[in-house]
Amino acid sequence: MTLALNPTLDLSTSVELIEPWHKLRCDEPALDPGGGGINVARVIKELGGEASIVAALGGHVGSILSEAVTRLGIPLIRISTRRETRQNFSVSERATGRQYRFVHTGPRMTVGIWQRCLDATVEAARAAACVVASGSLPPGVPDDAFAELAFRLQPLSVPLIVDTSGAALAAAALAPVHLLKPSVNELGAITGDGSRLGRRRDIELAARSLLEDGLCDIIAVSMGADGAIFVPRDGASFSVHAPSVTVNSSIGAGDSMVGGIAYALAEGKDLHEAARLGVASGTASVLSSGTSLCHRADVEKLLPDVLIEV
Repeated sequence: MTLALNPTLDLSTSVELIEPWHKLRCDEPALDPGGGGINVARVIKELGGEASIVAALGGHVGSILSEAVTRLGIPLIRISTRRETRQNFSVSERATGRQYRFVHTGPRMTVGIWQRCLDATVEAARAAACVVASGSLPPGVPDDAFAELAFRLQPLSVPLIVDTSGAALAAAALAPVHLLKPSVNELGAITGDGSRLGRRRDIELAARSLLEDGLCDIIAVSMGADGAIFVPRDGASFSVHAPSVTVNSSIGAGDSMVGGIAYALAEGKDLHEAARLGVASGTASVLSSGTSLCHRADVEKLLPDVLIEV
């Protein structure tokens, strides 16, 4: 079960070279439903699991996005809004391999709409094995919205995974969240250790300080090509090393990692197994172009080479 407060319709394309003032002849564009909660559900579906989405959607773009999710066979609980759902745009440059990503903040959301989203998520969570709240918060939504969700889910004993950034990440760390997934930069930004998180020991200490100050059970710090570090409140920290691959697109790598972790935990796997599947899914995602996310065959191929170091 995933929550998407700030979904997006992702458009991706490629050109030979990006130059100012010239008409740039683009390849045929790809349109995909996106945003953290939607991407996570897409990954879970791809890996063989079942996921449903609560999403705030509005306008013509929201309808296109809703239809796209339905075509993927993912159940959608649509919370209708009056404001148009955002669109993001990415361009890959074939000559250099660089990717340019243009991301909008999203429409302002009223108290009534985001509260309806939380209500729907809590109700649907009664039949869920795991809940994921992922993505940025749109304007109008308070920083502690995901934290409020955690406290509301606590009586149901359903684990919550949160993947966000900034003040929303800091607030979620203080709530009873099962697993929090910041990147190294996001962790450094909220702990004030951004310039010092170059070694595993430094990252572990920053994560431990966050655990000591809050109620979160596990912090999983993603490190891109270097894999991830998992720091549980009760138990030893460990690193997960990702195999080396050629990067075609970085879009959705973090969402793919969260999807792999959520799917494994919902299937009753232990943290080590969930961590390995998460890193394999995140690594597989960068093999895809545009906004395609990971493919199950790639995940299964990479998984044996994803290693844990205690």
